[in-house]
Amino acid sequence: MKEKYEILLDKKNNSISFLYKEENIDVNVVYRKRKNISIRIIPRNKIEIISPRSVSISFLKKVLEEKSSWIMKTLDKFENVDESFKYRKYINGEIFYYLGKEYKLKIIEDKNIQNNKSYCYINMEDENLTITTNNNEAEYIKNELKKWYKIESEKIVIKRLEVLKKERPIMNELEPNIIKIKEQKKRWGSCTSKKTIYINSRISMARIDVIDYILVHEFSHLVHMNHSKDFYNLVGEILPDFRKSEKWLKENSYKLIL
Repeated sequence: MKEKYEILLDKKNNSISFLYKEENIDVNVVYRKRKNISIRIIPRNKIEIISPRSVSISFLKKVLEEKSSWIMKTLDKFENVDESFKYRKYINGEIFYYLGKEYKLKIIEDKNIQNNKSYCYINMEDENLTITTNNNEAEYIKNELKKWYKIESEKIVIKRLEVLKKERPIMNELEPNIIKIKEQKKRWGSCTSKKTIYINSRISMARIDVIDYILVHEFSHLVHMNHSKDFYNLVGEILPDFRKSEKWLKENSYKLIL
């Protein structure tokens, strides 16, 4: 039996919702300076459509209707997503990712340090992400993890760029003015018209091949400031198997959070 769905516009044609399995899912419409329309399904049950500014909301509704089978299939795939990643408590046993692998958070309270200054040391031990500290408050642990992941990301990006430039000579022809590692909530990377590349400070959570893909993706924007066929041809020329990395990132991004 075919699943029923319905795509609805509000009375003023200002917003779209996707009614599926008796759940009304609001569609987040994002207008940007671009040529193509793309749809993202974000676990769990979040739909985002990114569009050029000139496109009407009624036309976007038609696009969603054309892609309805894919949307339903993807929503089904994320139906049993573990939402514990979304609600971090920063306690022992929580799962954090590093280079695509799972590590359990292990907090060791250092009672030998009892001064007023908070102390924190983070390292990897076997299958644990171990934090030795005299302050186990959740907000403090979160902020220290942010700092640690940023430092790790900076080191890994430098190393991977060295490898890519050695193994993929075309990367030496793509030269940004500056690369910055910074905290970003939604994007894994971005490239400005001034040839500044920003890379998400959580990139060290991803697999090595995925890190390479994110870097190549943004470096390719130095030539093509869009997501055209020429852009993806360039990405594919540098990384022929980039679609596998792109797929892994789409399916696992919800786990790579702090």
